[in-house]
Amino acid sequence: MTIHEIAIVHEAERFSHRDASRIFDIAMRSRPVRTVVIDLNCAGEATTSAFAHLVLLRRYLLRRGRDLRIIGLRDRAAHLYEINRLASVLPSEPALQAA
Repeated sequence: MTIHEIAIVHEAERFSHRDASRIFDIAMRSRPVRTVVIDLNCAGEATTSAFAHLVLLRRYLLRRGRDLRIIGLRDRAAHLYEINRLASVLPSEPALQAA
């Protein structure tokens, strides 16, 4: 059986650079999968440095034939994502598509 994706759920209200760094470490230690999915449904706030860290993670994964997706963006985190025009470098999907 081949595993195609791994979901990492962030459970705090704020998504920071430290949280993104922890996710980076988890993604690197996990079994190689086609797609890493990060669920930010609980995070109403995020920092630009956290998103920047995820962009670097995605670049790293793409070089290895893998990918990264974000699901569940909401509130200020979604607004920050939109105003920084991250959709082209850090794809996002609605949370319902992750199931």
